[in-house]
Amino acid sequence: MIDRELVEQIVVEVLKKLKLSENQPENHSNANLLLIGVKSRLEPADLLRLESRWNLISYESLEQAELHTAERVVFLDAPQDLIVKGALGIGDTPESELLSRCILEYVPVTIIPKIHLHKHLFNENQQNSEYIKQLHSYTKLLVKFGVKVEALNGFLGKQDEEKKQPSSLKGKPKQLLTQRDIQDHKEKEVQVTKQTIITPLARDAARDLGKRIIVID
Repeated sequence: MIDRELVEQIVVEVLKKLKLSENQPENHSNANLLLIGVKSRLEPADLLRLESRWNLISYESLEQAELHTAERVVFLDAPQDLIVKGALGIGDTPESELLSRCILEYVPVTIIPKIHLHKHLFNENQQNSEYIKQLHSYTKLLVKFGVKVEALNGFLGKQDEEKKQPSSLKGKPKQLLTQRDIQDHKEKEVQVTKQTIITPLARDAARDLGKRIIVID
């Protein structure tokens, strides 16, 4: 049975979007990156690399964070307890609660651990104690949930490569992403442009099927 109210809502959104695009110049600004942590701790060169790819946004209170405005969330200089709590589904701090929201709402998220954890998490030649193995098991759980756990250099290196690569969208970009589009898409990531209208049913289908909707420039 056709939901006429939903169809009407979609049509109205399409008309508003088309009218907006006609009256405004095309926007080539960077996508939003919600950065959690103290930005001043970044090296100036690293900050410049981030700003060349992203529009960095932040909130005075993490409880006020609007995840739908960010293409990715990055936890900078993340402590060990955030890794453990994120893996175990514990949300008893503003940071761990926000991480839980990202996972539940399929928002792409990256955790960049504190420097002293790098040698234990990213050094394959490190002699691992049972304690370190347990910590590795938590990071593997996070990866299973769709979270990326990596060093800052790794994250920056990937974003630099992405800037060099052409858009993977084929043909004319879609103006409307529907539930059927999500169901028919064979890959786990569905790429759309900023001008694409994503219907509520498309978001529900992506959540149910474990797929990610990625907005690219």
